[in-house]
Amino acid sequence: MSLEDKIGELTAAVNALTAALAHPVPTLSGRTDTLSGRTDTLSGRTDTLSETKVAPPKPAATVTTATPETTSTPATIGGIDYAQVAKAITDTFKVDRAKTIETLAMFGAAKGPQLKPEDYAAFLKELTA
Repeated sequence: MSLEDKIGELTAAVNALTAALAHPVPTLSGRTDTLSGRTDTLSGRTDTLSETKVAPPKPAATVTTATPETTSTPATIGGIDYAQVAKAITDTFKVDRAKTIETLAMFGAAKGPQLKPEDYAAFLKELTA
């Protein structure tokens, strides 16, 4: 098959697809959709694509970029706050990454902020053991 034959076949396929898309397509809801517009038989309304308007997005609220590991929570149980836990995680992670990950997993957490405040003391004890 030559290149010209292949181009001819592809052109014929594109022409057939274009012709098929130009005809209305009935849907189960009774609506007829085409590329040029839409007729909704339930409400008698006809919309064209050029009339479709999208409201601009509202400005997003201010987003902080602080990572959860560095933010401290106000929770303090038994005199231990999250800042102490975060420091212990960071210090141990630098020395023994596997131990830090295993200890977090023992308490059902993948990151420090996922620890429960009531587990802080036991977590620190296990991490430093």
